[in-house]
Amino acid sequence: MLKQFLVILLFVSSSVSFADKSTVIIPDKSGDFKNGIYHVGLWVDDVDAMITFLSEVSSLKVISRVQLPGGGERLFLSDQRGQRLELLSGPSVKPHTQYPLHPRGAYAGMAHISIEVDDVVAIKEQILAKGYEIIGQAPKDFAEGYITSEVDAHRVLFIEGPSSMSFEFFEIRKSTQP
Repeated sequence: MLKQFLVILLFVSSSVSFADKSTVIIPDKSGDFKNGIYHVGLWVDDVDAMITFLSEVSSLKVISRVQLPGGGERLFLSDQRGQRLELLSGPSVKPHTQYPLHPRGAYAGMAHISIEVDDVVAIKEQILAKGYEIIGQAPKDFAEGYITSEVDAHRVLFIEGPSSMSFEFFEIRKSTQP
C-alpha cells in the first residue's frame, strides 16, 4: 500500500541541467556513481509546504522544478554534498494518514527521512513553534545526554512533517561534548 506514496527511482544519466553547479556535487558523466543511490523520490500532497519545511530544517535547495503532463510537478533538491531528493506531486496524491508513522508503526516502505543537525534541542523548539507534532525522541529527556549505538553517540527527534511523513533529526555527539 505504501508503494503508491513512495517511489525510489535510480537514474543512470546525469544530463539534467542544474542551477548553481558550483555548490552542488554533480557527476561529470554517466556512471560516476555507478551502483550508488542517485536520489530518493517521494510523493507529496503539497509541494510548496514540503519545500518550505525542508528549507527551514535542512540545507536542501531546489535545483530543478518542472510541470508534469496531466498536472503535478517533479522537483529535485540537493545539498552541497550532492545528495538528492525528488518530490513528485499530482492531482490524485493523498496523505497516508491511516498508517502510524515511524517510530510508532512499522510498515513496509519508507520509515523516515533523517536530517543531520548540529543541535536537536534547538530544532525541537523550532518544530514545536511551527506546530508540528513530536512523535518520538531518544533519549526521552535530552538533558540526559546521548544514546550510544554501535556507530556513535547521538540523540534523535522524530516528527510528523508535511504530507504525513516521518522526519528524524539526528544530532551526533561531537568529541568535545560530554
